[in-house]
Amino acid sequence: MDFDLNDSAGLVNNSEVNEGHESIEQIGNGLKNSFDLVLDAVPNCNLRPTNLARKLDVSRVMVSRILGAISKENSIETLTSIPGPETLRSVLRAACGSGVDESLTDDGLLAVEAFDRLIRDQFGTRAALNAALSTTDTDMLDKFEQSSRYQVFKGMSQVLGVESKIWLTCMVLTPSKTEVDAIDITTIHGTSGLRRLRSDMPILLSYGIPPRYKFGRQNPEQLELDLTPFFSHTPAPLIVVEESGQIINTFAPKIEGKDSLYDLIASVHIPNGSNRYAAPGRTKRGTSVIPDVPVVTLVSDLILHGDIFEGIEPQLFVYKTMGKGGADVEDPERDIDRVVTSDEIVDLGVGIQNLDIPDVPKYREMVNYLCDKNGYKPEEFRTHRLQIQYPVYGFQYVVAYKVPVKDS
Repeated sequence: MDFDLNDSAGLVNNSEVNEGHESIEQIGNGLKNSFDLVLDAVPNCNLRPTNLARKLDVSRVMVSRILGAISKENSIETLTSIPGPETLRSVLRAACGSGVDESLTDDGLLAVEAFDRLIRDQFGTRAALNAALSTTDTDMLDKFEQSSRYQVFKGMSQVLGVESKIWLTCMVLTPSKTEVDAIDITTIHGTSGLRRLRSDMPILLSYGIPPRYKFGRQNPEQLELDLTPFFSHTPAPLIVVEESGQIINTFAPKIEGKDSLYDLIASVHIPNGSNRYAAPGRTKRGTSVIPDVPVVTLVSDLILHGDIFEGIEPQLFVYKTMGKGGADVEDPERDIDRVVTSDEIVDLGVGIQNLDIPDVPKYREMVNYLCDKNGYKPEEFRTHRLQIQYPVYGFQYVVAYKVPVKDS
C-alpha cells in the first residue's frame, strides 16, 4: 500500500475554533489594547520589562511575557503566548496600586474575564486552548509542536533517568559485491552525549549484533572499524549480557555532573542486506529508528551510492509504537498508528560536504572513513537526511523508498 504523508500533513481544520473565531479574535484584541494602555500609563516608568517589574513589584519574566504577547500582530498569537488569567489579574492590581487610572485597569479586568471564560467554557483548560488555536497558523503550529515535544523530552528523561544530545543513524547503501540486484548495507548507529540523571533507575539499551543472527538469512558483520577517534565524549561503559538471543547493555556510570557525557556508536555491515527491486509484499526500502533514550536531536541519514534508488524520493512515516511495538511500513493495519507531522526529509546533494552535525564534530570524517573502508569515494554518494528536534520518545521514524518491480 502506497502512502504519501504530504497529502495529510496540512493544518487541521478545527471547526470548534472556526465557529467562534471572530469572538476569539475580539478577546485577543481586547487583551492587547487594554494591557497596552495600562502598562503605558504606569507613572514614571517606560515600557521595559525591568523598569515595569520594579515599579509594579512583580516578576520581570511575567512582565516580559505580557509585553511580548501584546506586541504580536496576530491576536491569536497573543492568546497563546500571554500568561494565564490569574497572572494578568495580579499585574492589573499592581498597576492600579501604582497609580494607573482605575478605569483602565477595570477595562483590563473585563478583558481578562472574557479570556478566562473562553478557557473554562469553550476549551476547559489552557493547554486545550493553545492546542486548538495553534492549528490556525503554520508558524504557531511549529512553535506549539516544538514546545510540546520539548516537554515530552524533559518529562521522559526525568522519569527514565537518562537523556542524550543526539541519536544518530547513518545507513550507507552500496552495490553488492556478489549479487547483481542486491545491495550491501553498512550502518553507523548509536548516540552521542549520553548522560545518566538518576542513580536509582536501571538504563537498559538494545545495542550491537544479536548472536541469533550469526546463522540467519542476513549476516551482520562487525567491520574492522575503530570509531572512537571520532567520538566527542568518552566511550560509554556498559555491562553486557545476552538474554533470549538479544544483547542487553546496562549503562550505569557514576553520576558526576553535567559533563559526565558518553558516546555509544558502532558500525555493522550486512552483505546483500537489501535489494534494488520490489518483492511480493515488500515494496519499500529504507531505515527505521526508535531511539532507546530521550534525545534532543534525531539524525537519520541514508547515503546512496551511484544509481541506487536514483530518481526515487524518500517518504517519511511516523508511528506511535506504544502497546504494539515497531511498525512494518508494509502493514496496512498499522496505518491507524501513523502520526501526522510537518517534519521533512532533506536532500543534501552529492558528496558528503553537507553532512556536518554540530553535536558530532567529526561525523563527516567518520563517514569518509567508512567510505574508504568500503572502497568507494565520497563524491560517488548522495544523501537524504531526516533531522528532528526533540523526537517524541516511543515514536518510530521511518524513511522509505518505494522501489520498482524488476522487468521480467
